[in-house]
Amino acid sequence: MKNRIKFCLIAILMMSLLLTGCRKKMETQPEQPEQTAAQPVNVQGEAGSAAADESDGVRLEDDYYDYVNREILDQVEIPHDSSGWSYFYKLEKDSYEVLEGVLEEAVKNRKHAKPGSLEQKIADLYLSAMDMEGRNKAGFGQLQPYLDKLRNASDIDEYLKAVGTIYGDLGANSILTMQWMEDMKDSSRYALYVDGADLGPGKETLEDKTQAKLMDQYQGYIRSTLEYTGMSREEAEKAAADIMALQKDLAASALPLSQQNDPDIIYNPYSMKDIKGLLPEGAADSYLTSAGLTDVNSLVVTQKAQMGKIGKYLTNEHLPVLKNYSIFSLVNDFAPYLTAEIRDNYQDWNNTQNGIKERKTDQRLASERTQNMLGFEFGRLYVEKRFSKEDKTAIEEMVHHILENYKKQIMGLDWMGEETKSAAMKKLDNMTLKIGYPDKWPNDYAKATITPVEKGGNLINNVISLTKAQNAVNKEKYRKPVDKTEWGMTPQTVNAYYNPTGNEIVFPAAILQAPFYDPDKDYASNLGGIGTVIAHEVSHAFDSSGSLYDEKGNYHVWWTNEDRAKFKQLADQVVAYYSEQDGYKGRHVSGAQTLNENIADLGSMACITSIVGDDAESQKKVFEQYATIWAAKYTPENMIRRLNTDVHSPAKVRVNAVLSATDAFYKAYPEIKEGDAMYVAPEKRVKIW
Repeated sequence: MKNRIKFCLIAILMMSLLLTGCRKKMETQPEQPEQTAAQPVNVQGEAGSAAADESDGVRLEDDYYDYVNREILDQVEIPHDSSGWSYFYKLEKDSYEVLEGVLEEAVKNRKHAKPGSLEQKIADLYLSAMDMEGRNKAGFGQLQPYLDKLRNASDIDEYLKAVGTIYGDLGANSILTMQWMEDMKDSSRYALYVDGADLGPGKETLEDKTQAKLMDQYQGYIRSTLEYTGMSREEAEKAAADIMALQKDLAASALPLSQQNDPDIIYNPYSMKDIKGLLPEGAADSYLTSAGLTDVNSLVVTQKAQMGKIGKYLTNEHLPVLKNYSIFSLVNDFAPYLTAEIRDNYQDWNNTQNGIKERKTDQRLASERTQNMLGFEFGRLYVEKRFSKEDKTAIEEMVHHILENYKKQIMGLDWMGEETKSAAMKKLDNMTLKIGYPDKWPNDYAKATITPVEKGGNLINNVISLTKAQNAVNKEKYRKPVDKTEWGMTPQTVNAYYNPTGNEIVFPAAILQAPFYDPDKDYASNLGGIGTVIAHEVSHAFDSSGSLYDEKGNYHVWWTNEDRAKFKQLADQVVAYYSEQDGYKGRHVSGAQTLNENIADLGSMACITSIVGDDAESQKKVFEQYATIWAAKYTPENMIRRLNTDVHSPAKVRVNAVLSATDAFYKAYPEIKEGDAMYVAPEKRVKIW
């Protein structure tokens, strides 16, 4: 399982749970999460729009996105240490700066901080991140014994015990990706899921023939990473080539992104007896015993075909490549916290993938890592400084307005029968709303020790201390019923999500500000901003995969067969429509890969325009604000990467394709006629909700 947050407005750049401090299991790949079913869906797909070449005189009839955003896009530059600019980027930067002040205050008052207090942990974690001499001297620190276990494994049994121990202690994965999540069929309890292997850049990128140069650079990154572990250049070159071949072979049997959200495909429960049949004799026992999972009675296999392929690799013949592969994966996971050379090597590879021109400074990286590791701890401080009860109340009222209108939308559908409509109403009536921040703050790091630099502390050991503390908390949590009050995002995250197994919509504090929400603006403009975000998340309850979960968050088909067939027919039309959209320089959007997010965008706009009604001026405000929130510039490299790895359409497509399919858009702008680029004939305007 990669990222517990499934249906999000943005595919934000998140590190793994053990690297970020987020309480939900995050993906272990650097930067870009793959989406996996039964995970909350977020709203911001960072695949934006590269700088456009059109003149200043762009007409709304030809390109509404550029018509609204041309002035701001002409003014802003992509920061040299970033892959793009957007309002999401701007607000994330604002959040960072607010919390940077908190960090500076903690460092300033460090001498007065009580040992073990949050202030002490913040200050000393940051100072150990800034202590480059100490980081270089520590080398791999407490990570070294795990690397040694892998390197010294003499047979496949010892190898599996090593990777099992790494998961059990650190929550890190490589050849097998284990993750506890809500059981899709019974969301009141947790189940252990086993997903495919760590595929680095991901299946779609590994298989993209136009990315051969980038894959050569990736192989170079693997080589240089292995050299830092003590390999000679020649040894590392061969090992890197073997690892690339392994990942490409495993990718061939991996599910594409378009299927990773589908519970019909990925929910495959196995008894322990059956799971042992998928792997060589003794393999499952060796791994699970070392991981401390001897009391687990069943697992859910999400990628059956790839699991079969992995089983074939778990032999002594493949031991050398497996050991090197897992060593690379582990170092890659912890690279941001290791020596300056390893950290910079990691940063350079990330920059290469995304077309970023400059490395971030030591200070910036240290501050970001500290804020990310102690995410909810900083989140509490962020809320105290930046979020008001008045804003929370206003957003709650808007959400209820949108939910009531969504009910009207569904009840008015001519293609859905009464039985299915009744079940849909039940799902909306039982949808949980979370706004701003959690009612109960996590305290996962209470037992973690952050050792000051002057007492021999260093960053990697402090990070492992935090990781082990959180892993211990998780081990206890997963044996208990699911705590439905938990959040999958910190309050300072500029994002939002729908969680199908919780049937909940969640809006962190940081997204509840301009340009998304402005208490000084009129209601129509706010509907075009935060209103479309809210309705997007509600719509995820009724996209191709979210619609397979009931009002309790359980995977349960509540549709009649006839209605489900009609829904499938409409969804196929959405796939075809978006597959015709230009993503970037001749590369088309994958309609299948982006289906769920496109359904959410279309459903959102249908809901919001229905609320506004026939008032043309209010409709224009909705459309203008909707286009505004998606204003973005991204590097060419990042645009290509996003088209391969993101489940969202690019920003310009999210605006123009949605509005061109919206009947109310033509009423607000009657000047749009057949032959204009924004015009789509009525019979070709796709819609579901």
